[in-house]
Parts: sequence; structure tokens; C-alpha cells
Amino acid sequence: MSWLRPPCSPCHPEPVEGLSKGARRSTEGRPPALKIIYTRGNRTETLASIATLRKILNRFVAHRVFYEVSSRNKRGHEFFSAKNTFVVGSIEIVNRDYLTITIFDAHHASHSIEILNPAAMRIYDDTLGKGFAVSFLSEGAGGVESRCYLRDEGEDGDTIKERGELEKITLPQLFEYLDDITLADVITKGP
Repeated sequence: MSWLRPPCSPCHPEPVEGLSKGARRSTEGRPPALKIIYTRGNRTETLASIATLRKILNRFVAHRVFYEVSSRNKRGHEFFSAKNTFVVGSIEIVNRDYLTITIFDAHHASHSIEILNPAAMRIYDDTLGKGFAVSFLSEGAGGVESRCYLRDEGEDGDTIKERGELEKITLPQLFEYLDDITLADVITKGP
């Protein structure tokens, strides 16, 4: 059974279906059986490694991300949907009893999204020029589907501003600054 926990949910996942607490085996080191669906070319692959998943998801770090966490049944009736935007601070991926992906907010330590044991990840790579997007899908008993959709909205404004200040310095100003600090260092040391 797959689980998806929305931000700041106090609940904990139940044991993995089919394995009792004592019979659980560690899948550490083995890639999870996560299907990756590419919208461009309509092809499906099985995740090769956790490193591949990290590389895909690290595109969101230090970027403003729109997310939607939703659940619906097969007939399309939506049970809930939560939407928001935040700047991704870091992403943690753990594969022990089941795959766990935690996405942390850079500006609010208490805000995070935790995705537990997804069955598939759809990569929306067919529309060039639009933001990069992925969705994690999981299906529970009774045909209930949970989905977490993430779309890159661009770099964080604070990151751009910090980088922008450094880029305002011209090359001659940089050399002048380096000469000044080098000269000051020589004078203070002396012979």
C-alpha cells in the first residue's frame, strides 16, 4: 500500500503491506521499484538508482516550487487537494523499508512535504520553455489515487538578488579591490 502525507501531518505511515514488523527486510542500497514515466516520447522506465532520483529532484533546490497534494478515486471524485508555493531548501531521499522523499521549505523549518512509497513518478518534459514538473503517484486500496505534483516556478528571488549584487561589480572594480586588499596585507606584514 502506498502513502502520501501532506505538509505537517502528524500521522505516521502504517507498516508496508504484506510484511509484519518482524518480517520487514531492509531495501537499503537497492533501488525502489519506482516507475518513471516521461511525457515526451511516452516512455516508461524503472528507476535505476537513488542517485538518479536525487539528480532529477535536485533541480528544485533553491527554486520556488508550486505543489499540489491531492487524493481522488478512480471515477475522478476528488477527496482533497492542497496547493501552495514555497522555496525548496533541501530534499532528503531514504530507501529503507519503503521509499521516502522529504522536501523541506527553505524559509519555514516546520513546512515540508513527505512522499511515502510512490508507485510512479511522471516527468513533464514535453513542453520546452515551461517550468520543469514532476508528479508522484500512488494507488491505495479501493482505487484511491494520491498524487503530489511539483512544478518549478524559477529561482528564489533572494538567491537571484544575492547573485545579482556580485554581478554588478565590473572586472576593473574587482581587480582594484584585490589590489587594495593585497596591498593592505603587504603593509601589515612588513619586512
